[in-house]
Amino acid sequence: MSTMKRFFALVLVLSLFCLCGCGAAAPAAVTAAPEATAAVETPSPAPVETPAADDEPELTQILGEIRDRMHPGTAGSSLTAAQLAVLLLDWSVQTPMDGEQIRASVEDFLAPMIKREQTEFAMQMSAVGAAVERLRGEDGEALMDDIGGTDGTRWPWTDAPQEKLDALFSAAG
Repeated sequence: MSTMKRFFALVLVLSLFCLCGCGAAAPAAVTAAPEATAAVETPSPAPVETPAADDEPELTQILGEIRDRMHPGTAGSSLTAAQLAVLLLDWSVQTPMDGEQIRASVEDFLAPMIKREQTEFAMQMSAVGAAVERLRGEDGEALMDDIGGTDGTRWPWTDAPQEKLDALFSAAG
């Protein structure tokens, strides 16, 4: 077989692998449309979310997001840090937790980690903390535009309680 034919055969095989990989996801299930009825149902309003009395699970979820998604020093890490900072700032405005509860929650989150993981998490939190400061500073609006705008957030977080943020970052670092 000539070199040119081998090249095209290789390109064809690689293309097929790429196409197979792209289409590997299972198709969504098709459901039958409900039969038309004479009465028209009025949709009920969406339930209003009220903050839970115990915000520790929500804080734990946000800390887990930071641990899993924040990779300081990689491409796009500053935007990821800003997105995670938005989660923390929104949470800080809504949470009924006080500083001691926040510290205890962070300590519980860090407890199962080995020393190296705790050090890495402290670096991740440092990057998110810097993003918090940027978001609350003069270039906050520009940074919010970079990460997708202010819709669905509580920006500009003028009411974000500094003592809660301080408790969070001091316990994590």
